[in-house]
Amino acid sequence: MKKGDLAWLPASTSLIQFSVEDKPDSGVKCFCNPKTPTHVLVLGEIEGVYYKVGYRGSVWAVPKSYLYELDKEIRDVG
Repeated sequence: MKKGDLAWLPASTSLIQFSVEDKPDSGVKCFCNPKTPTHVLVLGEIEGVYYKVGYRGSVWAVPKSYLYELDKEIRDVG
């Protein structure tokens, strides 16, 4: 996925904010686990391991393996 893509985030997936933005080695400052599945906006990548995403007005990191690309049919609706 690339910056600007809309992605599918399953329920209970951990979203992370690092102590120093974009620096996983700095430790976790905050996390959340959405109770329902949702769509998030991909804002970029962090060290090839995480996607940076927008969720509820904040920027979060999510491991790449937990985020799903939308099917082409869904992206083209509109």
